[in-house]
Amino acid sequence: MRSVITALCIVAASVVMAAAPAAPDPWLKVPRPPTACYTSQDKYGDEIYAAIEALHQEISRQQEINDQLKAQLDALDPMERTSRMQNYLMQNPQEAAKVMQAVQDQGTAVQGAIQRSSDNEQKLQGELKDIQASYDAELDKLTGPLYANLKALGISESGTPQKTVDAGIVIVKKINAEYERFCPTWWGPSGPFNEWLKRYKAHLVQDRIPNPDDLEVQKTVQFTIFGIAADGFKTTIPQETVIDYMNQTLKIFNHRPLMPRENLVMPQ
Repeated sequence: MRSVITALCIVAASVVMAAAPAAPDPWLKVPRPPTACYTSQDKYGDEIYAAIEALHQEISRQQEINDQLKAQLDALDPMERTSRMQNYLMQNPQEAAKVMQAVQDQGTAVQGAIQRSSDNEQKLQGELKDIQASYDAELDKLTGPLYANLKALGISESGTPQKTVDAGIVIVKKINAEYERFCPTWWGPSGPFNEWLKRYKAHLVQDRIPNPDDLEVQKTVQFTIFGIAADGFKTTIPQETVIDYMNQTLKIFNHRPLMPRENLVMPQ
């Protein structure tokens, strides 16, 4: 009996979801990517945290509604559930025919979708790791010799001749200039990090949001089967997905330096 209910839920889910009012697009809350070379030059972190908090509040409000509806569903007597389901099937014979086919197909389809999503996630995270490694290697190629020269000066917190300090200031200015020349290629709108984020968003939209958790889909349709008015029920998977995306963007853009280098002292 449970497999029949589950199959019916999956078959009818698109109908029920389509009837519900469209929710505001959570992607509209994502701040524009930063373009500054240093994290101290923008408020991207603050903007991300504010957007995440706003979505958490949306999720909390929606989850409260969902929990109340689920409580009504859970309170139904098992015999009453069976009776209402049978009545629904008899009154909707075309859906009943689809159920039998869905019973055979659903397991393979769901598992395949989950596996594809997991494979794509791993592939993209591997690409990001390679991009970060290339970024670090190229930046080190540009600034590594300059850092070596700065370290060779042996500048300390005290007791360093002014001539040596002046030489260190010149090197630090060169380090900052090299990074700022290098920065737009990597952190600009068409740079490797932003291009990766476009692919990552496409993956989330295609692989995760169209395949929300089975329980959420099943509950939505069961409300219809069991005669519970549930127009207010909505999955929170889209908001949760956008939060995951923003957390990923924050990790990436926090890879930028905080500010231009000023310290002349290098660790020995």
